[in-house]
Amino acid sequence: MILFTSDLDRTLIYSNTMMQTYPVAGDVIPVEHKEDLVISYMSRDSIDLLKEFSKEHLFVPVTTRAVYQYERIHAIARDINPKYAITSNGGTILIDGKSDLAWSKTVQTRLADQSGAKEEMLRVFSKIRHESWVLREFYIDDLFFMFHVNRELVPRGELAEFQKELATIGWSIFLHGKKLYVLPTCLNKAYAVQYLQNLVDFDLHVAAGDSMMDYEMIIEADYGYSPTHGELYEMLPTDEKVKWLNGMGASSTEEMLRNILELNVVK
Repeated sequence: MILFTSDLDRTLIYSNTMMQTYPVAGDVIPVEHKEDLVISYMSRDSIDLLKEFSKEHLFVPVTTRAVYQYERIHAIARDINPKYAITSNGGTILIDGKSDLAWSKTVQTRLADQSGAKEEMLRVFSKIRHESWVLREFYIDDLFFMFHVNRELVPRGELAEFQKELATIGWSIFLHGKKLYVLPTCLNKAYAVQYLQNLVDFDLHVAAGDSMMDYEMIIEADYGYSPTHGELYEMLPTDEKVKWLNGMGASSTEEMLRNILELNVVK
């Protein structure tokens, strides 16, 4: 059996802008609604391929989204309904839709032992934070911060110094598009995947993602895929540990899923 751990946004699901930028030949299906608005899509072929995969193998969504944001992706959370899902950048593991309490306890212990309090992080951040470039603040699942930023106005030099100071208190940053993530260093998708691997039987681990936040999960897998439209390719285009996909947008998802379905699993 193949264990497939995959990021969601810009790896499996796409915004309307991404779909228009990288159109696909077949039908495009809404997969996520926020109130009355459609905010994410997949190609029909991608959905069909993922459903086909899930019949015989284990698909685990792995996302930085909060739990409630994952749950509104109805095509995945409800229609495919994976037994396991990892949210909050590895901070939460859902089993049959409910948080795994043993993992949550492990996470809280690591946070207490390895990272400074969020108030300390915010104090450090206040040295460079300004309303001209920090637009909105979100505290995700009582675990980490995500800030909407004006990317053009982000003070890159000051941000680099902020990152160095954060490292001394066990926090790290990722600037991804218009979002700045500030997380405890021990909060990592790869750690949650390692824990999950002890709960399930599998013969081969395949991972996928588009950003630096997915990198450790990808390189620890037997096969790790990433699209060339993503941040990971922008940062590490010559990395031989990653299998780069030829397609862009939803076409890369279709390509990846077809490749995974063709893998030979040695039992």
